Amino acid sequence: MIQVLILLSIGAVGGFLSGLLGIGGGVILIPLLVYVGHTSIAVAASANIVVIIFASISGGAVHYGKGNVHALTGTWMGLASMVGALVGSLSSNVFSEEFFYYLYMALVAAAIIILLFPRPEERATSTEYQLRRLPTVFIGLFKGFVTGVLGIGGSFIVIPLTIYFLDMPIHMAVGTSLLVTLFSAVAGFFGKLAIGHFDLSVIIWVVLGVIPTTQVGVWAAQKSSPRLLRLFLGILLVGILIWMIWSVLL
Repeated sequence: MIQVLILLSIGAVGGFLSGLLGIGGGVILIPLLVYVGHTSIAVAASANIVVIIFASISGGAVHYGKGNVHALTGTWMGLASMVGALVGSLSSNVFSEEFFYYLYMALVAAAIIILLFPRPEERATSTEYQLRRLPTVFIGLFKGFVTGVLGIGGSFIVIPLTIYFLDMPIHMAVGTSLLVTLFSAVAGFFGKLAIGHFDLSVIIWVVLGVIPTTQVGVWAAQKSSPRLLRLFLGILLVGILIWMIWSVLL
């Protein structure tokens, strides 16, 4: 019973962060499942990819209704991410478990560095945004590969990339990232299904925790300023990086 409550709580945290920051929850969900839920990183990655699908649908629908999803960019990036996710998930058996940890930490560190760059001036309205096809596809391929290998949405790195290299307003970057994440997560799911690692006793309880809190996260995102969202994302990533470095070294 205690383990069930732990898994429900982990899912609730992941769902809230998914709705708030559009990060799919995986950037915090996988460390929580490994270090608090005591699952292997392979099981945590597979569980998280299922959670991503539910959280993306739940949170993305609300963001779309509020005009925070650029459908054209999301579709192009999402289709590219599906290709990357299939490649990443089918090749994930090639890598050692240690590789997963170090790749994960490297991506978190990269996201922090990008957030430190001087940001471009934000557009007044999301309707002014125009599709930038080539960089959108490249970001989608990279995001998909990360999803396939690690089972994470990859939006914690994609959102900084879309803000600083596609000049997308942060609220739209959050909403659009959930659409992209849905594409890559579905592709990654089938790849993970082909190689196993699924534990339904973990997945069911985490998903039940995710669904209600995702809506709360979306509501909180609408009440937050762009500066506050960037600051919260940066603090979250720094905390996770320190936590994982400490855990791996010890």
